Order: sequence, then C-alpha cells, then structure tokens
Amino acid sequence: MRWLSIALLAALPAVAAGAEVLTLCYHYGCDRNRRIEVDDTAQIWFRQRLDDAADADAERAALQDIVLSYYQRAAREAPIASDRGGNQEDATNVGRMDCLDHSHNVLVLLQLLAAKGWLRHHRLLGQVHRAPLLFDHHAAVAVRDVTSGQDWVIDSWFRDFGAPPVVVPLAIWKEGFSP
Repeated sequence: MRWLSIALLAALPAVAAGAEVLTLCYHYGCDRNRRIEVDDTAQIWFRQRLDDAADADAERAALQDIVLSYYQRAAREAPIASDRGGNQEDATNVGRMDCLDHSHNVLVLLQLLAAKGWLRHHRLLGQVHRAPLLFDHHAAVAVRDVTSGQDWVIDSWFRDFGAPPVVVPLAIWKEGFSP
C-alpha cells in the first residue's frame, strides 16, 4: 500500500518551491480548466512591478502588465493564445474565453497578489457584473483606489490575446463601456 502512495505522489506534477498554482479557465463559461504554475521568477517580477508603482495610477498600469504577463505564461500550458476580443471572432477556437473566463482568471490572479499584500494602492473588490441591455450581461474584476475611493474595472475580454486589459472607472464600465 505504501508503494502505491509513493507512486501516486511521483505521478503528480511537480511544483517548484514557492510556486503558486492558479486555476485558469477557458472555452466559454469556464468549461475547461488548467492548473497554471506561477513560479518564483514570475512572482518576483510581479512584486517588483507593484513595488515600483508610486501611486494608484502606476499600480493600475502595473496590474495591466501583470495580467498580460500571466496570460502569456499561461499560454505555454493552455491553448488561450487563439482567444480574440469579444465573443464573435473566436467561436470555434478551443482556447476561446468569454467574459466569465476572463473575470475568473483575472480574479484568481489578483487574489494571489492581494493575499501576498502586494497591492498597496488598491483593494480588490471582486467580480462585477453589468447588463446594460437585457441580453448583454458582462463580467469583469473591480479594484478600489484606497486614496480616492474610486472603483476601477480590469477587463481583459475586450481585446485579442497579447494586448493588455482595459482599465476604466467602474461607473463608465457599468454604463456599457466598450473600447
């Protein structure tokens, strides 16, 4: 019985010391999932990028860079590089992502950053939803500027893979904002 436990343990994917594993979802509605390792090198870069942010504007720019970097790393493990902005251009792609996928992925990443205490100028609010038209439901992730109290949305759904997410005030996004 002990040999079976050792064999099962050996079969599990190795995770580097200090690495964090996030669940990335894709294929619309989080239909498919992949475990993505955020290794020490990535975490050091994420933290440095946030430490260099002198104010909330710079921290939002850092978050754009971090989300983009995370997706680029994740594309090594999952077929998400074929994702196109919106939902019309990639309906047949295996790696397609809708707003539910994107908001999940950005949320788990920002939860990691928040849990490590690396967000100094924002507080993570979580997922936000809008439905400016009856059938136009959309989801993203919101953060609050701790100095001004203004809420912002980080939305990676609008643009093709490889572009930074859109960051816009929540009030404008709620009105149906689209770049």
